[in-house]
Amino acid sequence: MRQNARRILVVLVILGVYIAMLVMGMTEKSRRSLQLSDETAAPDHVRVSVLVTNFNPVGHELTTQLGFRLDGSIGTDEVTPAADLKLLINNVRGQQEFDFPKGKRINRIEVVFPLNGDPNRYPFDRHETTLWLLITTPTQKVQAPASKLPEPNQEGTPEAEQLTVGAVALQQNEPVPVSLVLSASIPGAKFKGNVTRDEASQVTGIKLSMRRADNLIAVSILVNTMMSCLAMSVLFIVLRFVGSEDKKIDFVPLSLSIALIFGLPALRNIQPGIPPVGAFCDYVSFIWAELIVAISALIVAWAWLLRSLSESKQA
Repeated sequence: MRQNARRILVVLVILGVYIAMLVMGMTEKSRRSLQLSDETAAPDHVRVSVLVTNFNPVGHELTTQLGFRLDGSIGTDEVTPAADLKLLINNVRGQQEFDFPKGKRINRIEVVFPLNGDPNRYPFDRHETTLWLLITTPTQKVQAPASKLPEPNQEGTPEAEQLTVGAVALQQNEPVPVSLVLSASIPGAKFKGNVTRDEASQVTGIKLSMRRADNLIAVSILVNTMMSCLAMSVLFIVLRFVGSEDKKIDFVPLSLSIALIFGLPALRNIQPGIPPVGAFCDYVSFIWAELIVAISALIVAWAWLLRSLSESKQA
């Protein structure tokens, strides 16, 4: 009776864990996604929508799509400017200045921003970036020469992430107020961030921090545990085989060892977004697991060879 009750309890616990994981999987998007909105009080402004489309830690790149909507007298309609506009942005894959001529439709553009982080700490790696942008329009006002170039970067920000605005550009153009809407939702990545504004140069920045999603970290830990357990199991089988007094050669441990030598890399690579071999998790489990199964195969092979030589001498 007690045995049946224990079996029922084990089945119920497994079923409960399974259902809990399903519920968490269905709601994980809301936990890893980021929605940011920062409005300006100016009636005439440009609304910029930022959609994060790709997160590439190995390439140190964050790809986004930028869309533009014009509000107030700055545009003849939502997508057609009433004056020449210029966008300055810290793009690392192409041009950093985009011209939007008067009377021509503004189309969505793709921009790649630099990422700072160490992908070799997978799955506990963290990355940061700042999306700097400034929209200007030509001005008729005559301004005094600026004494220094405003740089909207914080202390310690890498040079690749800076957006330096020249003094001449600020004399000939005036900044256009910007409203921001950001959406970041990529499977396997969790986003956090906030909007900053530089009052001196009117540059707007979106500071983002990214890490691996909780479900990805759980999968990575499970895979690394499996690799270690498989390797240790094969080693124990081999040691028992070598320590037995039975002279009959059993090639099952050798087959398991050789199969795992080629199977463990495939098991490692099912981890989502894992960098090439050399990451921190590889030194925790994968490299040691490969070494253990390779040594196990050598032990079985030499045990078979020594026993064969011993039997041939006795004969």
